[in-house]
Amino acid sequence: MSSTTSLKLPDALKTRIAQVAALEGKTAHALMVDTLQEAMEDALARQQLYADGEASYQETLNTNAVFEAADVKAYVLARLQGGKPARPQARPLNGAKPMVAPHG
Repeated sequence: MSSTTSLKLPDALKTRIAQVAALEGKTAHALMVDTLQEAMEDALARQQLYADGEASYQETLNTNAVFEAADVKAYVLARLQGGKPARPQARPLNGAKPMVAPHG
């Protein structure tokens, strides 16, 4: 179900919308709906990225466990070449704090 929403657009933006819509073979309304939908999907994906990043950061602080980038790269490259390398070993982020086993 759709509902009606009114937007006050600057004249220059309204003109550009009409031009782009014509080039894409759409009505101005369809272009605006598509554009808003894409912007909302992008915003939700960005919010999820931030939430995932914050959760990873908190897990790192809680476990105090990190991996050396070179160790991870070597592991991934060996796996890509069909090898069965040992997993990289976690190291303490802060040497004065004990590591805790990560969840999951």
